[in-house]
Amino acid sequence: MSKVKKLYESYDWVGEIANKTIIELQKTAEILTELHNDFFSRFDISSTKFNFLVILYTGYDEGMMLSEIGEQMLVTKANITGLVDRLEKQGYVKRKRDLFDRRKVIAMITDKGKSFTEKVIEEYKVWSKSIMTILEDDEKSQLIGLLKKIQVGLIDKI
Repeated sequence: MSKVKKLYESYDWVGEIANKTIIELQKTAEILTELHNDFFSRFDISSTKFNFLVILYTGYDEGMMLSEIGEQMLVTKANITGLVDRLEKQGYVKRKRDLFDRRKVIAMITDKGKSFTEKVIEEYKVWSKSIMTILEDDEKSQLIGLLKKIQVGLIDKI
C-alpha cells in the first residue's frame, strides 16, 4: 500500500484547477487499480482475467468467439490467446473450434469457471460496498453523474 500512499501525496505542485482535476482523477484511478489488484490477487486472478470470465459468464451458453471477447475488452488477439491459455490451465474456460470454420475459436466457461466467477462477483460486491463507505449514497450518485458528464465530454474531443 505504500505505492498508493505515495500516489496520494504526489503532484502537490499542480495548481491550476483544470490540471488539478485531471491529476486527481488519474490518481484516483491509479489508487483504485492498486486496490483492484490486491482484491483479485486473493483469488489468484487478475482483473483482466476476471473481466474475461464475466464476459463469458454473462454471454451465450454456446460460448463466444475470441474476437468478440477481444472487442469487448479492447485487447489484441495475441493478448486474448494468452489469456485463454492461462484461464484454460486454471480450468475456468475451454476452447471449441467452430464446426463450419475451423479458424474460428470459441471460448466457453466451464462449470468450475461459473462457480468461481459467481463467488468472486459476490465477494466483489461486498468488497466494493465496504471501500465505498467513504461516500454517502447521494454523493455516490452525484459522483457517477459527474464522471459520466466528463466521459461524454471527453469522447466528443476524440
